[in-house]
Amino acid sequence: MTSTATPRRRSLRRLSAALAAGAATLALAACGAATAVTGTTDSTTSTTGTTTATAAADLTSLDTHVDEDDLTWDASEEQTITLSDETVTITEGGVYRVSGTLTDGQLIIAAGDDETVTIILDGASITSSTGPGIAVTSADEVTLYLEEGSSNSVADGSGYEVTDDSTPVAAIASASDLTIAGPGALTVTGSTNDGISSSDGLAILSGDLTVTAVDDAVRGKDYVTISGGSLDLTSGGDAVKSDNAEDADRGWVLITAGTLTIDAGDDGIDAEQAVEILDGAVTIAQSVEGVEAQDILISGGTLDITASDDGLNATAADSADSTDGNGAGVDQSREADDGSSLSITGGTVTVDADFDGLDSNGSISLTGGEVTITSADNGGDSAVDANGDVTLDGTTLTANGTEVTSAEELSAGGMGGGMGGGPRG
Repeated sequence: MTSTATPRRRSLRRLSAALAAGAATLALAACGAATAVTGTTDSTTSTTGTTTATAAADLTSLDTHVDEDDLTWDASEEQTITLSDETVTITEGGVYRVSGTLTDGQLIIAAGDDETVTIILDGASITSSTGPGIAVTSADEVTLYLEEGSSNSVADGSGYEVTDDSTPVAAIASASDLTIAGPGALTVTGSTNDGISSSDGLAILSGDLTVTAVDDAVRGKDYVTISGGSLDLTSGGDAVKSDNAEDADRGWVLITAGTLTIDAGDDGIDAEQAVEILDGAVTIAQSVEGVEAQDILISGGTLDITASDDGLNATAADSADSTDGNGAGVDQSREADDGSSLSITGGTVTVDADFDGLDSNGSISLTGGEVTITSADNGGDSAVDANGDVTLDGTTLTANGTEVTSAEELSAGGMGGGMGGGPRG
């Protein structure tokens, strides 16, 4: 079935973000193999390692595809699609209400590159054995809206390949910006690779999502922004991931609200460049590293991490490379400050880690909130471990049962200091 409805076009606002230096929230560390400890919030600038545009501004200032107008339409605009056992292809922009069952087929969106498509999932069940259950091969932007009171499911098969390199391998796979919203429920099963994956940006605004995937549960190459909803994520790889390493203002994860429950075979939240948590409740019940990125900022919400390696790990992605991409050599020493940063200014953070609790190959700044860490304490691994500056001024910190009141205490008795973690795994 191919829809030929009259398209409803909408131009999206794509305003470039002003990355003002005065808005800097991720402090860079000073150079040095040994950990420096300070009791003030003054920061110094690293002359080594790599920095990105994401480290120069709050992630909320960066441009995304999200537009509130995308969630508003007239009922008269809707076109109805009732699924049966044949693949459905939508070739034009518009609003489509989808219900029914596909036991072995696909919902394909192949609209024009300047067109917006809204899919209202209203009791839809889609399973494909030969590819993604929902495949966005072309469009400017696609919104999956979960109708109130509805239960929906999307699953793919195992062992298939996607011939279009721009389309990810996932149960819900999008070559375009993707938004998930609405108060309904959606269950996603990714049996070949990812659960939900976009080659551009991914925004989750609301909904009751349950995602199980053999690799990453939720992935947006350019960015992932989560501003609401309830997410239950089980992954063989990373649970939430953004892996754009080429663009300075991409490769980040931002969480401003919502509830996340994560059981990850690899990292709970992994971003190539930055992770910021402003609010919400994040429980990482199982992971290798709980949160990993070059720059990590936590300013609110609750974060509860269980990790078989480090709880929070700030490390530059190219730490494992012998060059910095421009031909210059990179110091691969575990003691080198790579310019990464980990900053906690608010919220409640609880970490149970088999190795370091808070680990940075650059700086660590603790200036607010409440942090409780249970970690290794063996002289090599510790509660707080950094290659650059460590600042403790305002955070209530308990490390392995001991209340820590000054940064100097972190370098005593194996509680912290010393070498930061190795290259990103």
